[in-house]
Amino acid sequence: MKRVLSIACLLFCVALTLSVSAQTPPATAGAPTAGMKITTDAEYATHMKEIQQANGMLNKSIKAGDAAEAQKAAARLEVLFKNVHTYWADKKIADATTASQNIVTSLQAVQKALAANDMAAAETARASIGANCMSCHTAHREKLPEGGFRIK
Repeated sequence: MKRVLSIACLLFCVALTLSVSAQTPPATAGAPTAGMKITTDAEYATHMKEIQQANGMLNKSIKAGDAAEAQKAAARLEVLFKNVHTYWADKKIADATTASQNIVTSLQAVQKALAANDMAAAETARASIGANCMSCHTAHREKLPEGGFRIK
């Protein structure tokens, strides 16, 4: 009887573990991490693509008043832009280094406003991000004839 009960408990634990692991989304392979050193154009492009997605989520979440989702997006953007800042600082490109640092500062202000549930202040801080992005894009990216962009 003890043996049957032990086997039943073991099977239950295995089933529970499988159920929980199936609900947990897998980590994205190759996703940028905090402190990641960007060394190739492909890594930079990966950062920019994720920045575009996270920025869209940040904008949408702030407009919807969803502070929790906006906080996640802002935190992720901060990680990505710290990596971008290091990339430009290593290249010694002053305007891009300044723009990326300004974005990190704005993202920190967004997060502070979101923590206080002040959506108006979060929107104000978020608005300055776009201007800094555009200044860097205008100066340091070039549209390719076949589509897409390349760093100048």
